[in-house]
Amino acid sequence: MVPPKMLAEGNFEGIKRLAREAVDTMLNLRFTHLGVNCRDEAECRQSAATANALFGFASDERSMSIFAGTPLEFMKAPGRGKMGHVAIATPSVDRAVYHLTRRGAKFDESSAQYDKDGSLKFIYIADEIAGFAYHLVKG
Repeated sequence: MVPPKMLAEGNFEGIKRLAREAVDTMLNLRFTHLGVNCRDEAECRQSAATANALFGFASDERSMSIFAGTPLEFMKAPGRGKMGHVAIATPSVDRAVYHLTRRGAKFDESSAQYDKDGSLKFIYIADEIAGFAYHLVKG
């Protein structure tokens, strides 16, 4: 609810700020993991093993990568992004796409993956930021 005083004073910048804060709270965007591009599977295995040994993480091998715990994903071959990718979780990827598009983001529709109910569960932002691709994931 907009405080009546803000409305009466015509504090539309303050109202806009409150609305943005409410949307940010609803989207609950948060870092999930960093995907690191490796040259090949051998580098991937060695990097994951080193991270696991240093930090006490458990290894989780998948078809295209090996996770070192939750925060690090080592790719068996170079993937999206010059350096890798950053995964950002949100409870609703559909809502996040809508609001981030209004903020200027463009999405790679060819990367979209959907749940059985038709809701979006995964999508890459079209542009890299500092050499990293970014994707939204439901979570």
